[in-house]
Amino acid sequence: MTDAKLIFGKLSKTIHRGFKFDRMFPSDDLDPNALLELDQLALVSMKTQDAPRSVMEKVVRLLRDFGQKQDLQRYGRYLLKRQRSRTSTEIPSVLPSAFLPEDDRDNGPLAKMRKNPAFKDLFDHAGVSNMDDSSLRRLAVAHKEDRRHVLYQMFWSPEAALTYLAHRYPATCAANFRVLYELARRAPEFQPRRVMDYGAGPAPGITAVQEIWPGIMEYATAIEPSEHMTQLGKYLTTDLEMPAIHWQRCLYDSIEEPLDLIIASYVQMEVKGQESRDALVKRLWARLRPGGVLVLIEPGTPTGFRFMHNTRELLISRVGPENFHFVAPCPHEGMCPLALTGRDWCHFSQRVRRTPHRVYCKGSTRRFMEEEKFSFLCIRRSPGPRSKYRCEEHAPTAHEKSYFWPRIMFPVIKAGGHSLIDVCCAPQNFERISVSKSKAHSFGYRWSRKAMWGDLWRFPKRVARPEARLYIPEKTREHLDRLAKRAWKALKWEENEPGYVEEKERDQQFYGH
Repeated sequence: MTDAKLIFGKLSKTIHRGFKFDRMFPSDDLDPNALLELDQLALVSMKTQDAPRSVMEKVVRLLRDFGQKQDLQRYGRYLLKRQRSRTSTEIPSVLPSAFLPEDDRDNGPLAKMRKNPAFKDLFDHAGVSNMDDSSLRRLAVAHKEDRRHVLYQMFWSPEAALTYLAHRYPATCAANFRVLYELARRAPEFQPRRVMDYGAGPAPGITAVQEIWPGIMEYATAIEPSEHMTQLGKYLTTDLEMPAIHWQRCLYDSIEEPLDLIIASYVQMEVKGQESRDALVKRLWARLRPGGVLVLIEPGTPTGFRFMHNTRELLISRVGPENFHFVAPCPHEGMCPLALTGRDWCHFSQRVRRTPHRVYCKGSTRRFMEEEKFSFLCIRRSPGPRSKYRCEEHAPTAHEKSYFWPRIMFPVIKAGGHSLIDVCCAPQNFERISVSKSKAHSFGYRWSRKAMWGDLWRFPKRVARPEARLYIPEKTREHLDRLAKRAWKALKWEENEPGYVEEKERDQQFYGH
């Protein structure tokens, strides 16, 4: 008997006796199906979005039967000018927050005003004597901007309502669909059976709900004070497979019953005063059942973001993070880091197909797409995964893990061999992360090349800059300031510019003011 038989004869013949690299060890990584589910869940943004085909056919039929295309387009330009004067002229600034340390109670500017006898009656009359400094600053900023940008309220005549339908309906419908699509992806157990669209207009929110959750809705209410808008909404939603919509002129026309989903899109811009906007949010929040969702959408401008920031501060300070959670876009219930930069604001973009040029030309006939910029909040009235679990590893399902992922706040910078991504992440950070081509799969380089503005980042973070926006050089900042001044002049005509008087007279002759 040889020495080899003496040594290996007693070993089991089932043991593999090859080289080490021939052995198949169990892998600690997730299986391909689980990785694919995580990748698809992180891609919450959408490419080009169209309004429902049946609804757009009705819109085209209405515009074709009405005729007077030139008059509608002229009214649309006037409508856009009035909207821009209210939504697109506010300059980004540092917004007050309750999370920031307050000034010295004795030496701060507000403390000095409180101690001054000349201001005592003013504080008592306004009812703000017991407010903290951050709340007073929020009201002061809101009052200043409301005074600068005069509030307008359109009188929705039949021509004005039809112009709004042609000019704004595809964009508002796409923004509602984008937000509700992410809600359905990240909260799959949520089934909205009782829905309300506040400030509905032609009801794009209810149309989006029916597209995303077909056959689920049992009760729908639309709040719209304009009779002509109500008629358009009834006509557009007639053939949809959904229960009849209850149209109301105000919020108090029906019995207060709990609702599953409340949508208020492009509403706060037409409400005067921050106190009134806060009261509206409180009233809508009170109509939700436990587990219900409140969706707020505003234009993607500094003004719209300020409304969303005020709502965040109101809910965090009054309701408490243990009683609600942000489904989107915030990955935390802390201070908003973008409100402190003074130059950036939280907003997103959705590409949408315009109304056909043959019935309504919104601008250049060569452009049949546009980018709708919007800011939004999706708030659920229940504790969320971030309060139930300590970290992402403890969350059992993929959609619960997604509540811990950072949000991509701007388009990805795709450089050679690496990508730079600005993200908002917990606890309250606005960071720039980088991924290189050397880690194409494990660190998400390949995924970053197809990621869109507004998607979630599920891969490990390699922080390149703890504060994402400190990299701007002085020359670039001066160039951006020049572009901002040029945009300001484009939005606001000067009296000495050629054509100003003629345009003013034509507006007065055509619209009466």
